[in-house]
Amino acid sequence: MCGIVAYHGSEPALPAVLDALARLEYRGYDSTGVALNAGSGPVRVFRSLGRLPELAAKLPAHDVDAHGGIAHTRWATHGEPSESNAHPHRDCTGRIALVHNGTLDNASALRAELVAAGHVIKTEVDSELIGHLIEDEFALLDGPLWADLLAEATASAVRRLSGSWALAITVEGFDGIVLARHRSPLLVGEAPGARMAASDQLGFDASVATVRELADGDIVVLSERLAWFDHTGEAAPLPEKWRITTRRSAATLDGSADFTAKEIGEQAAGARTLVDSLAPSIHNGQLLRELGVPAASRVRLVACGSSAYAAQAIANTLACAGIPAHTVTASEHALAVAEPGTLTMAISQSGETADVLTALEAWRDPVLAITNNAQSTLARGADAVLGLGCGPEIGVAATKSFTAQVIAGAAVALSLAAAHQRLDAGRLGDFERLLRGIPDRLAATSREAAAPAAAVGAELAAEPGWIFVSRGTGVPFALEGALKLKELSYRWTEALPAGELKHGPIALIQPGTPVVLVQAEPVARLAVNAREMAARGARIITVGRGEDAVLPVALPGEQAPWGPVESVVALQHLARETARHLGHDVDRPRNLAKSVTVE
Repeated sequence: MCGIVAYHGSEPALPAVLDALARLEYRGYDSTGVALNAGSGPVRVFRSLGRLPELAAKLPAHDVDAHGGIAHTRWATHGEPSESNAHPHRDCTGRIALVHNGTLDNASALRAELVAAGHVIKTEVDSELIGHLIEDEFALLDGPLWADLLAEATASAVRRLSGSWALAITVEGFDGIVLARHRSPLLVGEAPGARMAASDQLGFDASVATVRELADGDIVVLSERLAWFDHTGEAAPLPEKWRITTRRSAATLDGSADFTAKEIGEQAAGARTLVDSLAPSIHNGQLLRELGVPAASRVRLVACGSSAYAAQAIANTLACAGIPAHTVTASEHALAVAEPGTLTMAISQSGETADVLTALEAWRDPVLAITNNAQSTLARGADAVLGLGCGPEIGVAATKSFTAQVIAGAAVALSLAAAHQRLDAGRLGDFERLLRGIPDRLAATSREAAAPAAAVGAELAAEPGWIFVSRGTGVPFALEGALKLKELSYRWTEALPAGELKHGPIALIQPGTPVVLVQAEPVARLAVNAREMAARGARIITVGRGEDAVLPVALPGEQAPWGPVESVVALQHLARETARHLGHDVDRPRNLAKSVTVE
């Protein structure tokens, strides 16, 4: 989770790190901090609870002396959000300051060991412990602080860690920044007169065209030159560069009230680009050959959060096409059973989702990554990659990435069906036609549902709990709609197949309880469920088509195997409008961050 940046160059560091931190704030915003190093004199640390404006109020108006700096925006894991728990963290001497993204599995043991050795631990945060380990290693250095000595000492310190880390370290008396990485992304870029590091490519401005990535175990020193070391601290060759494909600076509001609204509105255009690129290759399994994906006889889909609901929609498509498929919640991957002939579809918007990456370590199947970040850890480790091409998704709650995942996965599912001849040409053609029609239906739904969603959100924002139901292929979209309302409005939601209401959850319904009914086949049975709930006083909000629809959706005239993906646009509008009526920041919901890089 969290975002870290580092800068060393000919210009003052403070503007550079603050600018980069603003671009990475979507990764966490519980607290922020910066450490500045002029090469001589003490390292100065500034920290604040909350977001960048709170930190900026504590910073010097101008700082021209420090040409090295590190900064951090936090999503809390160990220790509550507070100024004392904010990064950067110091060692006992105050000479070292560091920022950390990741979690330490052996934090309790390290804390006890360090306290017994006389270290004073001032925070609840596991990250502080790393500074004390580095303190002990640096104390053994004799003579001037050179890059190779610092790399060797850092390598020795991190060998005592278990878990994940991306580190940026600045040390009094050394005019440079030390970086380290294990199972948490960290990139290095160079610009005229400067060397920089960031958690992902959005942290770099236009002066950086290409970046290098630290591999697990790498140590890097940013100083007058870029020095690369392996896990032992020995000098290593520079890895290959790759070109930055996505920039935060490209994501402007363009007249929208917020990024969430903008990204909801971008879904139709993004879907059209994606469908146009995939649909022509579905027939005869051509898409599989283009991707380099084997025509597997069964599919495992692994994902978290919204991506897991997209996986369910893709699994429904595979089942309709006669391809055995099952979904795995990545954090529960230990329950999955290995089966020969399986293709694993790993689905992650960022490509850095720690639970997904950990799950993949347990299996030997060929992996197809479906991700919006073709340069991510997931993409580089997969056997094949299907990029979504959504562009930056700055709103923390997934919107356009979700619909793109469903479309991309459905295209692969149909191509598998074609390769195995599980569908006749006519039926496959029908499904291709339905897929090609998604962009127009998304656009129509956004136009028609926005105003009704605003009215419903204003009317029902005060309701403390909501229920979302559907049947069959509509269930994943009911789940996703409930998650969106939960994320943005902070209201309790329950989502389940409509037929399960009578087996207990119907006890939650009282007069006025909002029940969001996502229309899907069989519509007649859903109507029966709606009457059961209305009889107990529920406020039924039908998301679909017809006279009863409160939130109109441009559904196709026949059932698509992936389900009513168009309905999710109406549900996104509903969640956003409800949250706005409550006065919430819809782009940055509380307790959340975009890239879930911790387990």
